[in-house]
Amino acid sequence: MIIVIKLGKPVEPVGDCATFYYETENEYFINEIKKYKCPFRLTMFLDEAMEEFDDIKELIRLEPNQKVDLLIDLLAESEQMIKDPTLFAFSNKYLEQTYYLDKYGYQIEVEESDLTEQSDRGYEMEVDSYLYT
Repeated sequence: MIIVIKLGKPVEPVGDCATFYYETENEYFINEIKKYKCPFRLTMFLDEAMEEFDDIKELIRLEPNQKVDLLIDLLAESEQMIKDPTLFAFSNKYLEQTYYLDKYGYQIEVEESDLTEQSDRGYEMEVDSYLYT
Protein backbone atom coordinates (compact mmCIF):
# COMPACT_ATOMS: atom_id res chain seq x y z
CA MET A 1 0.00 0.00 0.00
CA ILE A 2 1.31 3.44 -0.94
CA ILE A 3 0.55 6.18 1.60
CA VAL A 4 0.99 9.94 1.14
CA ILE A 5 0.88 12.23 4.18
CA LYS A 6 0.66 15.99 3.58
CA LEU A 7 1.52 18.17 6.55
CA GLY A 8 2.43 21.47 4.89
CA LYS A 9 2.58 23.43 1.68
CA PRO A 10 5.77 23.49 -0.40
CA VAL A 11 7.99 26.42 0.60
CA GLU A 12 10.36 28.15 -1.81
CA PRO A 13 13.31 27.57 -2.20
CA VAL A 14 13.27 24.41 -0.06
CA GLY A 15 10.45 22.73 -1.96
CA ASP A 16 8.09 20.11 -0.63
CA CYS A 17 9.58 19.02 2.68
CA ALA A 18 6.28 18.36 4.47
CA THR A 19 4.89 15.59 2.28
CA PHE A 20 5.83 12.06 3.26
CA TYR A 21 5.59 8.88 1.24
CA TYR A 22 5.41 5.39 2.72
CA GLU A 23 5.01 1.89 1.42
CA THR A 24 3.70 -0.74 3.84
CA GLU A 25 1.16 -3.45 4.48
CA ASN A 26 1.39 -2.95 8.27
CA GLU A 27 -2.29 -2.86 9.29
CA TYR A 28 -1.58 -1.36 12.72
CA PHE A 29 0.38 1.53 11.18
CA ILE A 30 -2.27 2.13 8.51
CA ASN A 31 -5.13 2.12 11.02
CA GLU A 32 -3.27 4.41 13.44
CA ILE A 33 -2.32 7.12 10.95
CA LYS A 34 -5.95 7.37 9.83
CA LYS A 35 -6.94 8.43 13.38
CA TYR A 36 -4.66 11.47 13.68
CA LYS A 37 -6.03 15.00 13.43
CA CYS A 38 -2.98 16.77 14.91
CA PRO A 39 -0.02 17.08 12.51
CA PHE A 40 2.57 17.34 15.29
CA ARG A 41 1.29 14.28 17.11
CA LEU A 42 1.22 12.39 13.82
CA THR A 43 4.86 13.27 13.10
CA MET A 44 5.81 11.97 16.53
CA PHE A 45 3.98 8.71 15.80
CA LEU A 46 5.67 8.44 12.38
CA ASP A 47 9.12 8.78 13.99
CA GLU A 48 8.29 6.10 16.57
CA ALA A 49 6.78 3.76 13.97
CA MET A 50 9.79 4.02 11.68
CA GLU A 51 12.03 2.92 14.56
CA GLU A 52 9.68 0.20 15.79
CA PHE A 53 8.57 -1.52 12.57
CA ASP A 54 10.76 -3.01 9.86
CA ASP A 55 7.96 -3.36 7.33
CA ILE A 56 7.42 0.37 6.72
CA LYS A 57 9.48 1.85 3.92
CA GLU A 58 9.81 5.61 3.62
CA LEU A 59 10.00 6.68 -0.02
CA ILE A 60 11.75 9.79 -1.30
CA ARG A 61 9.12 10.37 -3.97
CA LEU A 62 6.55 8.47 -5.97
CA GLU A 63 7.40 6.99 -9.31
CA PRO A 64 5.02 7.87 -12.17
CA ASN A 65 3.60 4.33 -12.19
CA GLN A 66 2.87 4.24 -8.44
CA LYS A 67 -0.74 4.71 -7.38
CA VAL A 68 -1.62 6.33 -4.03
CA ASP A 69 -3.79 4.03 -1.94
CA LEU A 70 -4.21 6.32 1.06
CA LEU A 71 -3.89 10.11 1.34
CA ILE A 72 -3.73 11.77 4.74
CA ASP A 73 -4.09 15.54 4.25
CA LEU A 74 -3.53 17.69 7.34
CA LEU A 75 -2.57 20.88 5.49
CA ALA A 76 -5.41 22.93 6.97
CA GLU A 77 -4.63 21.77 10.52
CA SER A 78 -0.92 22.60 10.06
CA GLU A 79 -1.74 26.07 8.74
CA GLN A 80 -4.07 26.68 11.67
CA MET A 81 -1.34 25.66 14.14
CA ILE A 82 1.29 27.83 12.49
CA LYS A 83 -0.96 30.90 12.27
CA ASP A 84 -1.95 30.76 15.96
CA PRO A 85 0.49 33.18 17.67
CA THR A 86 -0.22 31.69 21.10
CA LEU A 87 1.06 28.23 20.15
CA PHE A 88 4.59 26.93 19.78
CA ALA A 89 3.69 24.82 16.74
CA PHE A 90 5.74 21.71 16.07
CA SER A 91 7.66 21.76 19.35
CA ASN A 92 7.43 19.88 22.63
CA LYS A 93 6.06 23.05 24.20
CA TYR A 94 3.04 22.58 21.91
CA LEU A 95 2.21 19.34 23.71
CA GLU A 96 2.21 21.16 27.05
CA GLN A 97 0.00 23.89 25.61
CA THR A 98 -2.48 21.39 24.19
CA TYR A 99 -2.76 19.05 27.19
CA TYR A 100 -6.52 18.99 26.60
CA LEU A 101 -6.06 17.00 23.37
CA ASP A 102 -5.74 13.22 23.25
CA LYS A 103 -2.89 11.43 21.48
CA TYR A 104 -4.60 11.85 18.10
CA GLY A 105 -5.38 15.56 18.54
CA TYR A 106 -9.04 15.36 19.49
CA GLN A 107 -10.49 17.31 22.41
CA ILE A 108 -10.62 15.18 25.56
CA GLU A 109 -14.15 15.07 26.84
CA VAL A 110 -14.42 15.86 30.53
CA GLU A 111 -17.36 14.27 32.25
CA GLU A 112 -19.57 16.43 34.44
CA SER A 113 -18.78 14.27 37.48
CA ASP A 114 -15.06 15.13 37.03
CA LEU A 115 -15.87 18.86 37.03
CA THR A 116 -18.05 18.51 40.13
CA GLU A 117 -15.31 16.61 41.93
CA GLN A 118 -12.75 19.28 41.03
CA SER A 119 -15.15 22.01 42.14
CA ASP A 120 -15.83 20.22 45.45
CA ARG A 121 -12.12 19.84 46.12
CA GLY A 122 -11.54 23.52 45.39
CA TYR A 123 -14.35 24.47 47.78
CA GLU A 124 -12.93 22.19 50.51
CA MET A 125 -9.48 23.73 50.10
CA GLU A 126 -10.98 27.20 50.36
CA VAL A 127 -12.85 26.27 53.54
CA ASP A 128 -9.69 24.67 54.99
CA SER A 129 -7.76 27.87 54.36
CA TYR A 130 -10.30 29.83 56.43
CA LEU A 131 -10.35 27.28 59.25
CA TYR A 132 -6.63 26.77 59.58
CA THR A 133 -5.27 30.28 59.11
